[in-house]
Amino acid sequence: MDMLSKRCRSGMALLLIGISVQTAWGDDAGLLRTTYALDEARGYCIDIAGFGQNARVDEPLQAHTCKYGAALEDQIFARTEGDAIAVAEYDRCLAAAALEPGASLYASECTDTALQHWRFEWSRLSPASRPDLCVSLAQGGGEIAGTPVLITPVYRRRSISLAPCNDALASLQTLRFSPRDERGLSTADLARTGLPAAIADRLMAFGRVFDGQIAGETARIMGPLPTVYEATEIEVAAGIAYGPHELQQVDIHTATTRNTDAPVPAIIVFHGGGLVGGDKAATTAAANYFASLGFIGVNANYRLAPEHAWPEGARDVGAAVTWSREHVAEYGGDPEQIFVMGLSSGSLHAATYVFMPELMPRGTARAAGAILMSGPYTFDFEHPSPGERAYFGEDASAYASRVVVGNVSSTDIPVLFTTAEWDAPRYTRSFALILRELMVEHGVMPRYAQSLGHNHSSQLLAIGTADNSVSAEIIDFIGQVVRAD
Repeated sequence: MDMLSKRCRSGMALLLIGISVQTAWGDDAGLLRTTYALDEARGYCIDIAGFGQNARVDEPLQAHTCKYGAALEDQIFARTEGDAIAVAEYDRCLAAAALEPGASLYASECTDTALQHWRFEWSRLSPASRPDLCVSLAQGGGEIAGTPVLITPVYRRRSISLAPCNDALASLQTLRFSPRDERGLSTADLARTGLPAAIADRLMAFGRVFDGQIAGETARIMGPLPTVYEATEIEVAAGIAYGPHELQQVDIHTATTRNTDAPVPAIIVFHGGGLVGGDKAATTAAANYFASLGFIGVNANYRLAPEHAWPEGARDVGAAVTWSREHVAEYGGDPEQIFVMGLSSGSLHAATYVFMPELMPRGTARAAGAILMSGPYTFDFEHPSPGERAYFGEDASAYASRVVVGNVSSTDIPVLFTTAEWDAPRYTRSFALILRELMVEHGVMPRYAQSLGHNHSSQLLAIGTADNSVSAEIIDFIGQVVRAD
């Protein structure tokens, strides 16, 4: 008895039509997918609606993003020695509702009926008795479907039915069998191709100089990069206070299309701005990206110098973590898996919170991990910038005790540092000094990634785009921290 017959609970029905699993590539059942990618690079596969215990086996079949590498029981089909097609994991057979245009397809109990007899010629699947009809996907783009956490881009689906075979619709009517391991699982921590060469060249042309003008030009350069999510995948609860000041606010970004019953990590993102400026509008895309994966994106503002000087920026990081610890479960987040992430001055504030907890008010919650992107963890005490003077004060003798470098007192929070390939020396030197302190004085080797091809701000702007060279490192770090708990 072959593999499928052994699995069959209704064995007599299968034996009536003589099923023996023989697929187009060998003895394993696989996916029945579109030959053309259409609007889904992973291809569309014939699919049972729902999944696992929630599979809706009696509903019409659909075309759905192929789930290569994932749990696949709802997409496994097998050609047989006869002319049936087995829905292998459900002991059912592919069936048409009727032998007429517009008829839906089902996974039905296997019987010897013309509705379950198929011919597969010239990459088209037709009822054996109606070769003029072809299994066809609906025209137009696919609609967004529910997607598990961490799969990116989001899944899509289309309806399928019988339609008159038509060469003009070949892209919708051409199918092939595909091994289930033909391509890897499309997950967020799978590094891909990085920046398009034309964009990388424009960023490289700036060299290691960075200022407000270059920041604006960088935003325009990065703007055309497509995102791996759509706006409809994200829901935002905006302007939620985590403290009494008008700038102590967060926006909570959550997914509309992800399916998970387990609480998920939350990532609080803090913008840059030279200590005296900036706004969470600059980090909206990063919060959207984390939400699109099924995480909770918390996009934060904080108080600014000179009205709010050292160490109030770091204390706002702590206040945002404490608020999130108390409230993130209301949005599906895990209070024990709150991460902080900052760029530039946002990274400085996050690093001060992480490494100098004695500056925090009593009762401040500790984060599960931190992503520190190109932070100025120290600076030139003899030539401070206007922003550094506004935040750290006019007393140069106090600077050495206020910067992070030289004052690390705690290493309890796992950290990922990043710098950009085209960062200015003030940021790379600052990182080198904090790395030396952590390794030599504390015996701690933090994780580090250089954002190749990027400048100071483009590494943040890349998060959520088709260039996942930065986001892949971040998601892998989060995953490692979560798994270690």
